[in-house]
Amino acid sequence: MGKVVSFEAEVNKRKKRRVGSLAWIGWVCLMLIALALGYGFAQSSIFNVRSIEVNGVSRIPKEDIVALSGFTLGEHIYEANLNKAQTMIKTNLWVEQVSVERRLPSTLVINVTERVPVAAIITQDSLYIVDFSGTLLLKQKLLDGLAVIAVSGITGIDPEVKLGSVLEPEGVGVALAVIRQMDERSAAVVSELDVSNTQDIVAHLSYGVDCHLGDKSDFAKKFSVAMEILDSERHKGLLESVNYIDVSLPEQPVLSYLNLEPQEPWPVY
Repeated sequence: MGKVVSFEAEVNKRKKRRVGSLAWIGWVCLMLIALALGYGFAQSSIFNVRSIEVNGVSRIPKEDIVALSGFTLGEHIYEANLNKAQTMIKTNLWVEQVSVERRLPSTLVINVTERVPVAAIITQDSLYIVDFSGTLLLKQKLLDGLAVIAVSGITGIDPEVKLGSVLEPEGVGVALAVIRQMDERSAAVVSELDVSNTQDIVAHLSYGVDCHLGDKSDFAKKFSVAMEILDSERHKGLLESVNYIDVSLPEQPVLSYLNLEPQEPWPVY
């Protein structure tokens, strides 16, 4: 026997299909309307750039950063090309790192990390001012008040080297490795580093005393021992008689007086 189908059931089934189809069409229409409204809102003048914020600069004028970014007031915030702006801003050699972000509804934020000059390499031709990466920031004749450590004993720098280049001679990296280990006190006391012999680095101290460090390792420990010795000699009134201190072996430092042979190892307790 064939299956008996209720006429009423079939009508109800068709009604449900029709209602379901209408509901689906309604949802599609609502989505299209929402998208259209969202697009229209996104294109609204509410999102036109009204301010460009630059953070982290002290040496570089903010106007220079904005000019490099290519951003302009009044442009739509979503039309601003952030990747291109970052690439262009990094062409300024004083910029070490940069990030750019949108702050809705109408502000572009540029965060810059500037390069910090830490060393002045002394040559017959010039002073080469570099940061911790060895990047050449300035070439000049005088320090002009820059708070950097003078470094001598480096050869092989091309006098025609361009700003923004990384200086390659071994002594540059050795000197920077020592400077990186300095704290505020040691940076104030060390007036010059001589790295002509990278296994016998000499720190010229502001006390008028030379401090032999050996290689670039354990600077903080070596400096602490040297300061202990100098403090002791100052209390004894003998500081002006000190010729040099050798802390290349900090457990066995050697103190030498002017016009005298090096003394026995200075006792470390």
